[in-house]
Amino acid sequence: MKTALGFLALAAVVAAVLFGVDYYRHRFVRTNSGLVRLLPPGDLTTFFIDFDTLRRAGLLNLLAGVKPADEKQYEEFVSQTQFHYLNDLDALAGASDGEQLFFVIRGRFDWNKLKQYALAHGGVCLHDYCTAPTSKPGRWANFLPIQSDVIGLAVSPNGTAADLLRPPGRRVQEQPPGNTLNNSVNNPVWVKPSQKLMKTPADVPLAVRIFAITLQAAESVTLSLGSASGGIAVQLDAGFPNEPTAEAARNQMEIQTKMLKLQLAHEQQQPNPADLTGLLTSGTFQVVHQRVIGVWPVRRELLRALQ
Repeated sequence: MKTALGFLALAAVVAAVLFGVDYYRHRFVRTNSGLVRLLPPGDLTTFFIDFDTLRRAGLLNLLAGVKPADEKQYEEFVSQTQFHYLNDLDALAGASDGEQLFFVIRGRFDWNKLKQYALAHGGVCLHDYCTAPTSKPGRWANFLPIQSDVIGLAVSPNGTAADLLRPPGRRVQEQPPGNTLNNSVNNPVWVKPSQKLMKTPADVPLAVRIFAITLQAAESVTLSLGSASGGIAVQLDAGFPNEPTAEAARNQMEIQTKMLKLQLAHEQQQPNPADLTGLLTSGTFQVVHQRVIGVWPVRRELLRALQ
């Protein structure tokens, strides 16, 4: 009898291990880069936020004071779905072409409550796919589960845009960018502007637009937020076709930084560490193997102003 029970226990353990291995093998998203790989291809502005890393670093409270455009509607959403991004969101990869927004989100979801919310707000759910109208006429939010802890969401004039997020997806980027200067771990926040945005940066602030124009010759541009010199910094990694082009861009960015300082001095102002002037005037730049690397230290005053 004991021998039989022993065999049954061993069989149960083996079955559990095999189930776990099979479950892991068939998960479409196992890493943060897996989220990015599900985004649609094309000339899109791509971005990534590792909420879990920011939470553990104590930086997520910077977002706590950020109010959604429709705060009342968001509070209703939290109440009905029990999902709040500050607590339940672990990572988010997104992409936009200016008209459509795509998200692949990892966190803790109650799928039934999400479906109920969509249905209660004029939406339709067919099997594992839901579509609901947004507050903007002619635009739809459509979402689907990818695995138990990952959903795909699209906001678009197309009510089936989220179909582009279904696994296995297409590889648009091998992995989130790392810190080129010290080869550290991947930064928790990054954005890769589309070529269209870089060539027509009319929608970005003027001070940032000046730098964007300088980077128009770059083959790729990544801006990220990560650690640098014991603090936090905005980092630039821009790849150019050759080193002379990279050198010219680096020189131009240094000139623009000096010009910004001179303009402030002309207006009898000093760079304010608590706003964008303090950030942009603190930039330093170097060329590393046909790449322009820029670093803008984020001062504590700016972090406090964001809270």
